[in-house]
Amino acid sequence: MSTQLRAIVFVVLLVIVAGMWGLSFISKRFERAADGVAVLEPRTFQKLTLVTVGTGGSFENPSHLGPALAVGLGKELVLVDAGRGVAEALRSAELPVSQVHRVVLTSLSPENTVGLDDLWLTGWLGPREEPLQVVGPPGTHVLIDGLRAAHRAAAKAYQEAWQLPAAGGEIEVTEVAQAIQLQEGALEIRAAALPGGPTPALAWRFEGAGHSLAIDTVGWGRERAVALARGADLLVVAALFGRSLDMALAAGVEHPEVLKKEARLHLRLEGVGALARDAGVRGVVLARLRPPPVFAFQYKRVVAKDFHGPIEVARDGQVLTP
Repeated sequence: MSTQLRAIVFVVLLVIVAGMWGLSFISKRFERAADGVAVLEPRTFQKLTLVTVGTGGSFENPSHLGPALAVGLGKELVLVDAGRGVAEALRSAELPVSQVHRVVLTSLSPENTVGLDDLWLTGWLGPREEPLQVVGPPGTHVLIDGLRAAHRAAAKAYQEAWQLPAAGGEIEVTEVAQAIQLQEGALEIRAAALPGGPTPALAWRFEGAGHSLAIDTVGWGRERAVALARGADLLVVAALFGRSLDMALAAGVEHPEVLKKEARLHLRLEGVGALARDAGVRGVVLARLRPPPVFAFQYKRVVAKDFHGPIEVARDGQVLTP
């Protein structure tokens, strides 16, 4: 083969490789774009399943979306809290926002509720054909009445433009002052009011298919939290790493009062192990950590001082089963 012919063959091969690479790149871009708008089919869960949809806290953090947990069994999916960007967080976790028909709140803290209108109206576009059920502590009625008033005109325009089912645009509210038991398909749900804090708060327990998990995102009402979580397979908690707070205050950080206020609203990580041990749970999931850990083992080691079962530091969208 002559040198000239070899050069031609080389150029042709180079063009083919470049073309294939370009097509592959374009294909990936189209695939990525489609993933953001494609219709998601409802998920079915063979076991009691926890999805840590968003693991963020009080402040914005693109690496940890606003706090939200999903509990699924069969075709039922219940959301615990609805933080910032909840619709995007659900899609990222491959959960259709319209599949959520019930959201239960641990408290009316803004970090837990600012995504409620997103969940309500975006889920309606799904379309959700039944009212969104919102269960929360005293004050939930006032919160939802405010959302209804704020979005009344836009919701009406949505319904007319998209020809949406009227029932899907409604919100039904249940306030829990002490305790409640609910049924969502095969899911048995219980709540207990947690006294002694600056705001009303609830701990939640889910049972089904022979397993159970409990969720406690505040640092007060310990006796009731322990009683509700007793013997659960998983205890999901939010916590603030007290040592990191103490170190930041000792270092003279600006606005130390912000850190102190944050600490008053959350359980310290140093107390999680004892809480789990006293409740006799099998495993712990750390889902909303302040500050977010650089290395998971740092936080696990703190909890492991008092608790010797499995400990998981959750990521956004992680799927866990007992």
